[in-house]
Amino acid sequence: MNNNQQMHRPLIPLYKVRSFGEKISDTFSFISENFRTLLKYITYFFLPLCLFQALAFNGLLGDYFSAVSQIMGKGGDVGNDMPFSSMSSLIAYALASFIFYAVGSALLFSLLYTLMRLYEQRDNRLRDVLFNEMWPLMTRNMKRAVVLILSGILLGVVLIAIVVLMALVTPVLAVVGYILVLVVLLPCSLAAPVYLFEELNVIDAFVKAFRLGFKTWGGIFGVMIVLTLIASVLQMITMLPWEFAMIFKGFFSLQNAEEGFTSSVGYSFLTYILGVIQCFGAYLTYTILFVGIAYQYGHACEKIDHVTVQDDIDHFENL
Repeated sequence: MNNNQQMHRPLIPLYKVRSFGEKISDTFSFISENFRTLLKYITYFFLPLCLFQALAFNGLLGDYFSAVSQIMGKGGDVGNDMPFSSMSSLIAYALASFIFYAVGSALLFSLLYTLMRLYEQRDNRLRDVLFNEMWPLMTRNMKRAVVLILSGILLGVVLIAIVVLMALVTPVLAVVGYILVLVVLLPCSLAAPVYLFEELNVIDAFVKAFRLGFKTWGGIFGVMIVLTLIASVLQMITMLPWEFAMIFKGFFSLQNAEEGFTSSVGYSFLTYILGVIQCFGAYLTYTILFVGIAYQYGHACEKIDHVTVQDDIDHFENL
């Protein structure tokens, strides 16, 4: 799409009451209109991260298959007879994978919501937006995204502890607790746009997310189901080659074929490259979900709080 065609498209406002179909269509309209800019900055920020994240993912699966192969060769039980060194390595790789995922999520929230804000503020939208122009807002959003991720982890630990305690009482309470956690977590998805688009502290951001989320719970559920399904299908394009390569390697590892092709340097390098592509493809497809959540947030704010009307009243003297 050339620049003239891009500028003739109607601006996609963040704060607007939308039907379900409009939320989905506006999500893809924003991405298609700004695809080159999004791809440019996602590549810039995430390709270096994916180079290390793929090492952690491959190492996690590689060590797991290797440990299982050793245990099965001795006729032991996978859960009880895993060597301490293998268990330590698995935990280290799992922790590294989790950290990379958390950092990547925070970075993607920061980048996308920085660009979405600039999209409405700039006369040229995102056309020719420069790194120096977006960096001040980007750093602000990254700091807040880190706080949000850490707070979300803490909230998740609390919710898991509650479900475990309920499970200790009776299995029925465990099911009830699990359902309640799902009901509570869905409104939490609005915490990221609330905290990054507004000037609230993290506690107030979660409170507002719950307030908006419970009143628009059905809309959030529908948007997340549809966009997650679409993102998952697209992610399979980059994930399946890596999964098949790792499963193929794991199969020969379990057969104790240590000197086979899958143990060669060339095959290891191939799985690494496929791992990088898989990680990068995941961040590209997550873009669909995160942008959709932002428009769901804008819909909820306008429907419940009428933010554009309040803003017009606040700036009436400047009209």
